[in-house]
Amino acid sequence: MDRRDFTLSCLGSIAALGTAAFTGNVSAAPATAHQQLAADPSKPHIAFVIYDGMTAQDLIGPVEVLANSHFNVDFVWRDKNPVYAENRANRQLGFLPTATFAELQHTDILFVPGTSNPYRQLRQQDMLDWVAQVGANAKWVTSVCSGAFILGAAGLLKGYQATTHWALRDNLRYFGAQPVVQRVVHDRNRVTGAGVTSGIDFALQLLTLLTNEQLAQATELVLEYDPQPPYRTGSPQVAPAALVEATRDGYLQRLAQIEPDSVQLLQQTAKRLGVQLS
Repeated sequence: MDRRDFTLSCLGSIAALGTAAFTGNVSAAPATAHQQLAADPSKPHIAFVIYDGMTAQDLIGPVEVLANSHFNVDFVWRDKNPVYAENRANRQLGFLPTATFAELQHTDILFVPGTSNPYRQLRQQDMLDWVAQVGANAKWVTSVCSGAFILGAAGLLKGYQATTHWALRDNLRYFGAQPVVQRVVHDRNRVTGAGVTSGIDFALQLLTLLTNEQLAQATELVLEYDPQPPYRTGSPQVAPAALVEATRDGYLQRLAQIEPDSVQLLQQTAKRLGVQLS
């Protein structure tokens, strides 16, 4: 099979899957209404950590790219009750875990989504312990947005280059990581994405590392991933300086109100990890 035939085959396979790659986990319908396929032991396993307050897009973007027939997938939390993404609307988007921390002790690819309040998650000691344990033996350790805080607090970014949401990026130094101004950062077996929408870029790059470039290209095409933002203000590198400052200050002020001990929490985490801060 030549490259053209392979790409067309990939397109056909991915198109057949479509957006139904994320099956059985949206809590708007009973889990029994969705097909649950048996795991294939010959395929790599991806553990998507989910938790209350996560940013839905941090999860959904990578899931659309990676939850396909090439991998076994689980959505992992401490129990199997629904977890709800952060949302200021009058209804919340819920997800159903497929495995618990106790049930899943190994994965090939660990993924952690972010949240607008990562400090709350740094207090979830059972999650940090599980991420540390499983991540220590995973072939790939990954995150999007402030999911890097969870990896960092679990000791998995010490000595690695990494990124996260631009407003919080410098705080990665508390975890012994080297903050990098880049949309996706690949350092050895760590792959981290910046804020929210970078999850698709992250997942396409990870898919290339896990499989091949042709499959990633076909996936990008099937998803019609061709961003054309109307305002070109989606990065502090291109947005007006006044807008960047106002947005950052507003976000950090809100975090300071709801997490007044955030600096102390970061300092305590750095001390626990043995990170020397300048």
